[in-house]
Amino acid sequence: EMLKFLLFLVISINIFSYTSVSPLYFDEKIDGEGGYKEYTLSNSTRKVVSYKIYFEKKNKENDMSDWVEYYPKKIILNPGETKKIKVLITSPLNTRKGEYITNFCIKEMEILGKKNNNVSFLTNLKIELAGYVGDLATKLEVKNLKLLSNKLVLDVENIGEKREWLELYLVQENKKYYIDSLRLFKGDKKHIEKKIDIPLKKDLKLLIINRKNQKVFEDILPII
Repeated sequence: EMLKFLLFLVISINIFSYTSVSPLYFDEKIDGEGGYKEYTLSNSTRKVVSYKIYFEKKNKENDMSDWVEYYPKKIILNPGETKKIKVLITSPLNTRKGEYITNFCIKEMEILGKKNNNVSFLTNLKIELAGYVGDLATKLEVKNLKLLSNKLVLDVENIGEKREWLELYLVQENKKYYIDSLRLFKGDKKHIEKKIDIPLKKDLKLLIINRKNQKVFEDILPII
């Protein structure tokens, strides 16, 4: 009887909603006129869902929660519907340069007057967003760069003052081949080994660009 009850419970569990939000980052300059980004929230279920939108402190240091303006504070989505959340973050005057963070929170709320007899799991997302003050350039340290047996090998470290989203390309005779993308927080190091499948010629270069499409590293790739 217990087994039948557990089986019934598993079958009757209702995953009340599935939240899809994009993008999952902010990474904007927040001094001056501030940084702005729009987020898309989607309801991929067959139910009407309601969300409370708010921001909270991630930690006491380098917090930007109090600088956030956003709209709306509450969202109701019909099945298959998507809506935008508009976020503007502006640091006060004379804020010291550096990276600042906050938690972007999307919490599902029970809809008043709607009965749900099944077990329900309410979405409660917390996404860490980062912004920065000052002209903080992307700074990388690339070591042990080589092409070994058709495999790109390198070590890359973020020695700058903010997190970075990077894209790696190989460049050959004015043609650019996408290799990989990576997210590096301040002080992060990553060892990369990526098999490549392009014709190998002289003057093959590794190119690294940041999210602003700025070139932050380019060098000839030693072939071993």
